[in-house]
Amino acid sequence: MFKRILVPIDGSEHATRAVDIAGSLAGQDGAPLTLLHVLTHSGGYSVPKELQAYAKVEHIRITEKDLIESVGQEILGNAARRLRDNGVDAVEERLESGDPASVIAAVAEGSGADLIVMGRRGLGDLGGLLLGSVSHKVAQAVDCSCLTVK
Repeated sequence: MFKRILVPIDGSEHATRAVDIAGSLAGQDGAPLTLLHVLTHSGGYSVPKELQAYAKVEHIRITEKDLIESVGQEILGNAARRLRDNGVDAVEERLESGDPASVIAAVAEGSGADLIVMGRRGLGDLGGLLLGSVSHKVAQAVDCSCLTVK
């Protein structure tokens, strides 16, 4: 039924449920699945104060940007392992930066996704209450089907 499924994730409980549901759908239809994590803050190139001593002793340079990207990659990797452990082999991981709703809509369009499965509430709950949820904005911006998960 679905040809390509996009799953935006942020590491929240709702996103984990979305991964599980999308994995089940992908398994039924044999659809490839794209995991997307959007960095809302890409970080700077300075070394955080907390890591300056470590960086000096170890002769490495770990920037704020490196740390933020590392966390994003970890979120993607955990979700991909979860899917593969449940028999979903066609999994792509994407790490992007920008406004989450805009990036999700652009990736959905660019990848030809015909279904977006995403958590109803993520890690930015307060902002969602004040400014409108990402899932609502995405549903309004895309032409494909959207499934929001509680």
